[in-house]
Amino acid sequence: MNISVDTIYEFHRVRTACHVASVNYFADILGFHFPEHDNDKNLEPMRTGYAYQNYAKYHKNYNMLPMYSGLFEMAHAAHHRHTSHHIEFYGGNVAMVPNVCLVEMICDWFSANFEQKYILHDGDFDTVHEWFNAKMRHHNWTRSQLKIISDAIDYIEQNMDIGTLMKIWEPVQERAEL
Repeated sequence: MNISVDTIYEFHRVRTACHVASVNYFADILGFHFPEHDNDKNLEPMRTGYAYQNYAKYHKNYNMLPMYSGLFEMAHAAHHRHTSHHIEFYGGNVAMVPNVCLVEMICDWFSANFEQKYILHDGDFDTVHEWFNAKMRHHNWTRSQLKIISDAIDYIEQNMDIGTLMKIWEPVQERAEL
């Protein structure tokens, strides 16, 4: 399958825009807004690494070359180390995460979980609570952080609208071949 680089970059741009809109949908529920979320994914080398990975994730017949898989792994690790809404930014000491960054993390978790479950139909976890308990609870969160996490997850789950979120993700679904 011969796909142009421009097609792959455009798909990445649309998918990332949907993700950021989804993050901000969840943030709005909590009274926050994160317009700069994932801006680094539009800069090299993040853009190329993420673009090929995103395209391959949504186009199952596309065979991504190993060099692009390696570039994604490098970009993914760098993104997590250099952005404050990922725990790797704090060198594993999540007790240092400021509350506003914690809220952005939670919204990012929701967006990722929604994409996996409702768009890709590929998620291992039905809820963000399940994902958090399986993947993140073991970190050195403070009691205050655990309360913020639990309260935010509960509040978002009670107030989110699946139909509105599906509309946010429509542009990527229109371009996907799942």
